[in-house]
Amino acid sequence: MKNSLIIGFGVWLLLAIIAIPFPYVYLPRFSYTHSDSLLLCQVVIGLFPISLLLSYFAKNLQLSRANQLQTLYVVLSYVLALYLFKYGFDKLFQEQFYFPEPNILHTPLGKLSKDILFWSAMGASFWYNIFMGLIEIIPALLLLHHRTRMFGAFITFGVLLNVWAINMSFDISVKVLSSLLLLNAIYLLSFSWKNYFYFFTGESTQATKKEILLEKKPLIKRMLKGTVIALFCIEVLLPFITRERNENLTSSYLILGETNDDTIFESCKRIHFHSKGWLILESEEQEFEDYKIIHLAKDLFRLEDTDAEILISNDNLQLKESGVIFKIKIREIDLGDFALKRFNPSF
Repeated sequence: MKNSLIIGFGVWLLLAIIAIPFPYVYLPRFSYTHSDSLLLCQVVIGLFPISLLLSYFAKNLQLSRANQLQTLYVVLSYVLALYLFKYGFDKLFQEQFYFPEPNILHTPLGKLSKDILFWSAMGASFWYNIFMGLIEIIPALLLLHHRTRMFGAFITFGVLLNVWAINMSFDISVKVLSSLLLLNAIYLLSFSWKNYFYFFTGESTQATKKEILLEKKPLIKRMLKGTVIALFCIEVLLPFITRERNENLTSSYLILGETNDDTIFESCKRIHFHSKGWLILESEEQEFEDYKIIHLAKDLFRLEDTDAEILISNDNLQLKESGVIFKIKIREIDLGDFALKRFNPSF
């Protein structure tokens, strides 16, 4: 009964973690995973009794309960390693915490939400992103090998405890996922709790040899492990090859001339170009409105789902909307004048 509950809990962790990203990737319109919604919590909780049933029926399989536990231990270690690799490399390439966009640089501190404030502060430090990325990648590597998995789980617990506290404290909308990953780390630690106890108390114990999966089939094991690691590399590194962010498009302009009340630039004070392809208008009251842009040519843009086209030439902005052309005098803002500057490493 005890092993059934432990196996059921492990199966629940596996199913719950899998249930979070996959619907978002394949069914984004019907996804419940874009935030910590009530539906997401209901799905995660609803998977628990299903996992207990699967654990109960799994006792009839040819694998013993010990082998089932060991299989869960390895699979959940690899799942945790994948997430650590993903978020670790995101930090190394400053894709998760990137330097604040121009509209954020112009937003008063008091108008920023806690999550954006934290995101911006993290993105402002290049070297801290490198440090945090390595802190996540190193235990991920340790989790991939059975000899270092126990040590890797211990480091992972500390890393994820910090991540969980940040998400809770700054109201970052991945609280369910970070909680599941933390529980995953605790679950892995439970497999070696005696070893940790003896290590910290200084007591000696006779090490017991754990069964290693596919130990008698080393070739199959190497091929399977190599395939999984190759898939990890594709999943983790491919987005950096195909990413759309273009920091060369990041810029801000101050509007000098009068704006026409019949255009989108009504009461507009500044315009900002976001590196992910957005035009953001800032009003006199420092309210922001964004439009997705499509690049037609150099300095020529069209606003998505509209017929409005924008051309920037020297110190002039030309807006063509419904066949009517409006011209506005602008001046580019030197973002390097801010005390908060982008760090460009010279290697």
